[in-house]
Amino acid sequence: MDEPIEIMVRWASRHTEATMRSLKIVVAILAIPVVVAGSVLVNPAEARAATKTVGDCDIIMEVPHASGHSRGSVTVDPRIKCKAPQRYLGVSAVLHRKFPGSQYTWQIPAKRKGENVNYMNATPNEPCQKADYRATADFLIVDNNGVRHEEFGYVSIWKSNPCQLP
Repeated sequence: MDEPIEIMVRWASRHTEATMRSLKIVVAILAIPVVVAGSVLVNPAEARAATKTVGDCDIIMEVPHASGHSRGSVTVDPRIKCKAPQRYLGVSAVLHRKFPGSQYTWQIPAKRKGENVNYMNATPNEPCQKADYRATADFLIVDNNGVRHEEFGYVSIWKSNPCQLP
């Protein structure tokens, strides 16, 4: 009589291990998209930004996206963030718009500069249109020792219909 019980116990323990292994795999598969989506929800612009460190400053270049501040607008916010105020910060950015099938590109510029500041941005934007967008930017930092750091020619990828218009 003991043998069938032992067989049932062994079968149940193996079955439980397999079930737990399967459950762990399912949880892992479901958790990855949640973590990725969560990181995008924290700050969508930062999730699509490339950062380069120059001295005490970070240069951040974004991909054009639907504005979270101005509903119905497409924007990009290239910027410089420094740990301490710098002698001079300057950002020049252009949002480029091209309609599908067109050879022509429209440009929406923005420029900002400041002295003795630790943050500077330039934010070109316009009402959403069903078009392709990309951004270009130039950054200038003059640190407190008078050294110029020129970071010119940053280019984002083309982003198609960032506002997801029908």
